[in-house]
Amino acid sequence: MNEPFNSQTVRQYAFAVADAGMAECLPDGLIVERLVPNHLGPSAHLMPILIDLNRSASYALDGISNQIRNACENAQAPCITLFIKTKASAREITRHWNSMQLVRPRPGHGLWLRLHDSRVLHQMLRILNPMQSRKMFGLSLAITYWIGGEWVTAERELHYPPGSQSSALGGAEPYAGQERWDWARIERIGLVNRALHHANIRAAAALTSAGALAEELMERAARRYGLIDNADLVEFAARGLRTNPTFDEHPTVARVIKQDAMSAEESSLSDRFALVEEQVWHALCKPTKTPLESQL
Repeated sequence: MNEPFNSQTVRQYAFAVADAGMAECLPDGLIVERLVPNHLGPSAHLMPILIDLNRSASYALDGISNQIRNACENAQAPCITLFIKTKASAREITRHWNSMQLVRPRPGHGLWLRLHDSRVLHQMLRILNPMQSRKMFGLSLAITYWIGGEWVTAERELHYPPGSQSSALGGAEPYAGQERWDWARIERIGLVNRALHHANIRAAAALTSAGALAEELMERAARRYGLIDNADLVEFAARGLRTNPTFDEHPTVARVIKQDAMSAEESSLSDRFALVEEQVWHALCKPTKTPLESQL
């Protein structure tokens, strides 16, 4: 979506969702309510805010578009970063959103899915197959969100994010309930986004392809080197994104990764990587990139 996000554009959407931290930035005249799932009442102040655009004052919608324009002109993220197209009522959207926010991937384990965070939503769209994505969308026909300095629109019937290879996968398995979702990958989204941030990857299309690569790097870090600490997994993936995916095959790098296993004293992967001479890292940035990496 490349057209300006003006007042007319805002009026094309039924609802918007804002992070709790942006409550003070919202213009007066908006009809809002907190999206608070059952059992999260004590944390209501941390929950996202649903904005009913159809019922809000016209001057408030103008205020939203002005805020968005000013933020974009100053290369900042707007206060509201997610808009929903739907024919559903506020009650229906609230019920579905809350059912998606608080999930239980396995008995005794609850997970707060921050779908109002564009970075989380973007990676969810990459991970879920089309049928699972339809479940996530619910009654929403399309969701437009701000990420990487641009507005991206994902449609319920065609949700593939920029850079995704999903459109070439053919028929997906039918949705069979959230118990069939790959929760190990979903729970890793936070780590993936941290690695993307450390690697300074911002563009929407690059966040899709690099997100997949970050996952592969973390899996290799665990499988090949036994790395389990979250900070170490993020550091390993970020280094692979900044240099090249096979950076750990360099003998000097491989040696410092394995060093901790042979040492009586524990040290972070970041500390061990700091011991590698800068010329080694510089050399690792030079190999020819694969088609996937060329998008980053």
